Amino acid sequence: MGQVLVFGHTSPDNDSICSAVAYAHLKNLIDPSNVYVPARLGSVPPETAWVLARFGVEAPTLISHVRTRVGDVMTTDVQTVGPHDTLRTVGSMLAERGVRALPVVEDGEICGLVTVQALAGRYVDDVAASGFTGRPVRIARLVEALDGTLLAGDPAGELAGGVLIGAMEPETMATAIVAGDTVVLGDRRRSQPLALRAGAACIVVTGGSEPAPDVLQAAREHGAAVIRTPHDAYAAARLMDLAHEVSEVMERDVLVVEPDTLLTEASEDLFASPHREAPVVDDAGHLVGLLTRTSVARATRRRVILVDHNEISQSADGVEEATVVEIVDHHRIGDVQTSAPIAFLGRPVGATATIVAGRYQDLEMDPPAPMAGILLSAVLSDTVLLKSPTTTDTDREVVDWLAGLVDVDPLEFALEMFRARSSGAEFSAEDVVTRDLKEYRIRDSRIAIGQFETVDADEVLAHRDDIVACMSGLARLRGYDTLILMVTDVVREGSELIVVGRTRPVEKAFDVVLAGGSAWFDGMLSRKKQVAPQLVESAGR
Repeated sequence: MGQVLVFGHTSPDNDSICSAVAYAHLKNLIDPSNVYVPARLGSVPPETAWVLARFGVEAPTLISHVRTRVGDVMTTDVQTVGPHDTLRTVGSMLAERGVRALPVVEDGEICGLVTVQALAGRYVDDVAASGFTGRPVRIARLVEALDGTLLAGDPAGELAGGVLIGAMEPETMATAIVAGDTVVLGDRRRSQPLALRAGAACIVVTGGSEPAPDVLQAAREHGAAVIRTPHDAYAAARLMDLAHEVSEVMERDVLVVEPDTLLTEASEDLFASPHREAPVVDDAGHLVGLLTRTSVARATRRRVILVDHNEISQSADGVEEATVVEIVDHHRIGDVQTSAPIAFLGRPVGATATIVAGRYQDLEMDPPAPMAGILLSAVLSDTVLLKSPTTTDTDREVVDWLAGLVDVDPLEFALEMFRARSSGAEFSAEDVVTRDLKEYRIRDSRIAIGQFETVDADEVLAHRDDIVACMSGLARLRGYDTLILMVTDVVREGSELIVVGRTRPVEKAFDVVLAGGSAWFDGMLSRKKQVAPQLVESAGR
């Protein structure tokens, strides 16, 4: 039925990325009628890059929004024609496929469009036209248009004269022929050689009749062509004008769009265009589809599965325009609304990866080693080595199960993963502050809480001034009333809370004085359970 995007929140952490990848893998196994594509809304954290590389898993696709794009609705089964194809070929294709236009392509690049309207206009305009005068046609093209057989003449030659139907007496016909004309004849034994002697450049013998040998010999002597067609004279005459090439009637100035163009923008341009179709090309200019007014009218929303979040402020741009088909999360219920009932897999566990792993177990399936490995890393990172107060017995059981599947010691593996966060990397205050940042609306205040987990908090806090400066600038830029950063030491099992903006809500919530704008809290490891709820509860007092 189509593509479904599976992604986590806008500040991707290890849990959101790995859960999205593993859940998309599982959905593809159990629902082959759809294609589930793992995606991400931001950069891959260092520890996640390390995990993905270790288990040979490709990073999910980076997306900037989930608004409907041209590529989501375009027709991909597109028949094309070349600029040198005959109008007869085009007319047949248009009729067979029941379409109004065909893209014209040469050397892989779009040249224009040939439309039913253009063909109809050409037919009307040619009522009084005089054959091929002023618009020469190649003999090979005429043979093709007539479903004919070339019995004499050069297929590469051109016909540039008038067209005459030899329905009169032979002598009268001969006087009407101008040198270079094409003459349409039936099985007229006297008329055929007379036409050639009168200077006809081509005779078309209708009804499938076989010209006499002397007629073919005369044609060769005069350098003329002889074409046999199965059609009668009336049909042949009608088909002859369709021997002209597509390049003569195609529309060259056409709207061209790209697959990633927003449908709202492309449709506005399309409905303002005189054409009902727009070719869709990739970065190299190659045709990949066709956007029509019908496809715009039938457009559906992009389908998505939200992983590790269920709040609009933490989701992809345009999620309110998408169709959310599932949510897999371990956070509080947020403000995402759906138009129909959906599967909401929400459990009070330490990591979304625990829920995803549980789905494999429910289906009595062991995830392959790569999926087991990344799910293990996600549970360990989100529960801070199973030390976070959010950790449940279910998380511990899942860790034991997954560790067994990949044959690793969970603690050693987790410490190696956490060390990968800063291994060989130059310190970046912006990265520390924004890597795992979530926004909250608490009464009338806009609050953001970031968390940076490390095996050595002192090493990070040595850059306190740079961190505070970055936090202050970000708070002003995004309009946060309060911005909090948790620098969590997974070895010491605690966090340094650094606060900029309004500090009073934090001091009230934790009954502490923030000397210098920060304070250390033993045992504080969870933003979800130990920080955000405290702020919400305090605001209500």
